[in-house]
Amino acid sequence: MRKTILGLLLCSMLAIPSVSADKATVARPQQKDIQIRVNGNPAALSQPALTENNALVVPLAEAAEALGAKVAWGTGANRDTATIERGDRSARLTIGSVSLETDGRTVKLETAPRRSGGDVYVPLRALSEALGMIVAWDGAGRIVRVDDPAALPAIGTYKKLSELIGKANERGNLYRRGDILFTTTEGGMMESPVAESPLNVAPVAEESLTGAVPTDDYSRTNVQTEGVDEADWAKTDGRFVYQISGSRVLIADVSDPRAPKLAATLEYDATERFVPQELYVDESRLIVIGQNWISSPVPLVVEDEGPEGSAPATDRKGISILPVPEASRSAVTAKIYEIGNADAPKLVRETKLEGQYVTSRKIDDALYIVSNKGYFYPTLYETAQDYEPWYGDTGRSPELKKLPIDRIRYFPGSPDNTTMLIGALDLSKSDREMQVSAYLGSGQTIYASTKHLYAAIPEYVAKGDGFQERTKVHKFRLDGGSVVYAGEGSVPGTPLNQYSMDEHQGFFRIATTKGNMWGSGEAQSTNNLYVLDEGLKTVGKLEKLAPGERIYSVRFVGKRAYIVTFRNVDPLFAIDLRDPAKPSVLGQLKIPGYSDYLHPYDDNHIIGFGKDTEVQSSKGSETGEPMAFYQGLKMALFDVSDVARPKEKFKEIIGDRGTHSELLSNPKALLFSKSRNLLAFPVELMEIPNKASGGKQEITEYGEFVYQGAYVYRIDPNEGFKLRGRITHLSDEDFLKSGQYGYDDSKAVRRILYSGDTLFTLSASELKASDMASLAEKGKLIYPEPPADENYEEIPIVPAPIQIPRPIVR
Repeated sequence: MRKTILGLLLCSMLAIPSVSADKATVARPQQKDIQIRVNGNPAALSQPALTENNALVVPLAEAAEALGAKVAWGTGANRDTATIERGDRSARLTIGSVSLETDGRTVKLETAPRRSGGDVYVPLRALSEALGMIVAWDGAGRIVRVDDPAALPAIGTYKKLSELIGKANERGNLYRRGDILFTTTEGGMMESPVAESPLNVAPVAEESLTGAVPTDDYSRTNVQTEGVDEADWAKTDGRFVYQISGSRVLIADVSDPRAPKLAATLEYDATERFVPQELYVDESRLIVIGQNWISSPVPLVVEDEGPEGSAPATDRKGISILPVPEASRSAVTAKIYEIGNADAPKLVRETKLEGQYVTSRKIDDALYIVSNKGYFYPTLYETAQDYEPWYGDTGRSPELKKLPIDRIRYFPGSPDNTTMLIGALDLSKSDREMQVSAYLGSGQTIYASTKHLYAAIPEYVAKGDGFQERTKVHKFRLDGGSVVYAGEGSVPGTPLNQYSMDEHQGFFRIATTKGNMWGSGEAQSTNNLYVLDEGLKTVGKLEKLAPGERIYSVRFVGKRAYIVTFRNVDPLFAIDLRDPAKPSVLGQLKIPGYSDYLHPYDDNHIIGFGKDTEVQSSKGSETGEPMAFYQGLKMALFDVSDVARPKEKFKEIIGDRGTHSELLSNPKALLFSKSRNLLAFPVELMEIPNKASGGKQEITEYGEFVYQGAYVYRIDPNEGFKLRGRITHLSDEDFLKSGQYGYDDSKAVRRILYSGDTLFTLSASELKASDMASLAEKGKLIYPEPPADENYEEIPIVPAPIQIPRPIVR
C-alpha cells in the first residue's frame, strides 16, 4: 500500500527537478525558466513559481484567478482551510495538511500548502486537476500548460453518423500493407498481423523488481502496472479461491488446504444468458464481469442533460422505444457482490454497457470497463435512437438508459466503425451512477497507468500509390471513478499489444513496427520507439531497429526498454530511456528462437518466454531465404548487468513442436515470486515419438500430446531454472483416453496460485492443493458437474481482431 500511495503521489505532481542542492523545504525560485499558461494565456503571477519536493507550487490567490476559480477561507477553527470552486468542481485544502478533498475523495499531496511572504503556496497540478483541468509539462519549452479538457467533436445527428460510418468503411476497405490486404470485418474490427491479444497480458509487480516481500502471504494476478489491477479467470484473497467454471463462479474455502471445500456457487439463470469472463476480488467485494444479452423490449429512459450547447433530449425522456429488428443486443455486465461472508456473497449492484468486452482496470475503489459496440447492421439503424448505446446501473435505477447521440464523440479520421464505451465507477459511493462516455472510431489496444488510460487506433495516411501506417493515441485521465479526455498524439507504425505502451514520470513510451518484412526500400519493415510528453507531442525517437523484422515482445522497466524482434533469429535490444529526448540502444543479443513475453526478474535479469526455432535452407524457393520453424516452448534468463553485452545466461526447452502455454498469449497465467524463487505456469506438452531413441526427426514434424498441467520451477540467477515438479488434473485413465492432439479440457490446469505454504492448481473441474516445498498433494476439491442444459453458444462472443499468422515462423 505504501508503494501504491507513493506511485500515486509521484504521478499527481509535476515532475520538475528541484534546483536546490540541499534538503531545504523550498528550492530557489524559477523566475525565468518556467512559464505557466492557462488555456493558452500566460498566467500573471506577481510571485514566481517554486519547485518543492518535485512539485510546482504557486500563490493560491493569483493561481485561482488565472484558473477562473474563486477562493473562500473558513473562519474560527477553520480559518486555515480554503475552498476553491470552479464551475461544478471544488477543492478543499488546509495549510499544513497534505490532504486535499475533491469530489468526495481525498487526494494525498506531495507537499502541504504553506504560508510564505503573505501568500499561500499550493501545488499547481493537484489544484488544477481537482478543478477538472488538464495539466501538461512541456519540458523542451519549460512550460506548464493548464487547459480545460480537450473536446472531441460530437456526432450530434443521424446524418452525421451515416457520413462518419461511410468514411470509416471506405478507409477500412482500402488499406494495403505490402502483399497483405486489410479489410474491415462485419463488426468493424480490422485484421492485422500485430493485433492485440484479446486477453490483455501484462509487467511484473514491484515485488519482482525490488525483491521486497509482500505484506500478505498470497499470490496476486500478474499485472502490467503496479497499483493497477486487472481482471482474471481466477483470484485468491488468501482464505478463499474465486474462479470461473463455464457459466458459474465458484468460491472455494482453502483455509484448510487438506480439506478444501466449496463455500458458494454463483449460478446464472439461463434466461439471463450471462457468461462470466473475468473477475476482481478485494477486501470487501467480488466483481464478476461477463457478456450477456440485453433482452427486448426494455423500457428506455434518455437523460435530458447533454453537453453544453447540445440540443436538449427532453422530447424523448421517458419514452419506451421499440427494439430494432434484432431481438436483443450484446452487453458487458459487471455484477458487484459484498463478500463479508464469502460463503454467502450478496449481489448489491449491477452495471451494463452495450457492446463486446474489451478490457477493464481497477485502481483502488475505481473501476473502469471498456466495451466496443459493433455497427453490425447499418441497414437496420434507421434513426439515431436505434444506434444510441444502452447502459445501466442498478445503484441508481433498475431501468436501462440510452446515451443520446449528441453526447457521443468521434475520433476524426479513424478507420474503425465500432463505438468504444468507457464505464467509470466509484465503488465506494453506491449512490453515484456509473459515468459513461462513448467514442465512434475506437481501437482495441488499451494501456492504463494509475493516472491515465490510452487507446491506440491504427490509421493509414495516403502516400503515393499506397498508405503509410500510423497509430493515433488518445489519452484519458482517470479521475477516481470518472474519465476526462486529455488529448491525442500520433506515431508511425503499429504497436503489438498493450505491453508496447508505457507511462513513466509523465512520459508516454510506445514501440511500433512499420512496413512489411518481405518488402524492400521504404516498404521494408522497421521497428521504432517513440517518447511523447504529457501533451502527447513526440520528444524523442529511436527508429529503424532490425530492418526486415518485426516486434514480438516489448517490456518497459523504469528507464529502460527491452524489445525482441524476429525473422530467423531473436535479437534482444536493451534501450536506454534515461534521456527521454534521446533514446538509444545500449546493447543487443542475437540467439535462436523468440520471446512472446518478457518478465523482469530484477534490475539485472529478464526472463523470456516464447518458442525455440530451427532454421532450414530454402534453396529453390521464390526468395531463396532460409526459413525459421518453431519448435518447443523456450524459457530463457537474460543477464543485462552489462547492458552493452546482454547474454542468455540460462535456457530451458520444454517439449517439441506444438507444445504450448497460455502464458505466451496471456501473462496472467504466470505465477512468479522472486522472494520464493518460484516460477510456475500451465503447459500443454507435445513430444515426437521415438525421439529419445534416436528416431529421425524433421524440423517440420509436430509432436503428439503427452501431458497437460502446471510446470513448477525454482529460479535463481546463479543456477538458472530447476524443474521442481509437475502437477496435473488428468488421471491415468484420462491420458489413455486422450488422442494424439486432445484431452478433456475441463481438466486443463489454467492457473497456479499460492497461499501460505500451499500451491493451488485450478482447472474448470477441480482445485488441487499441493505442498509448496515437496509438491505433494495435500487435498483437492472436485467441483460439481455444470448444469446439463448449459449452453455456452447462446451468447455469441465476437472475437478480437484476427491475428494473421507470423509468416516467417513455420
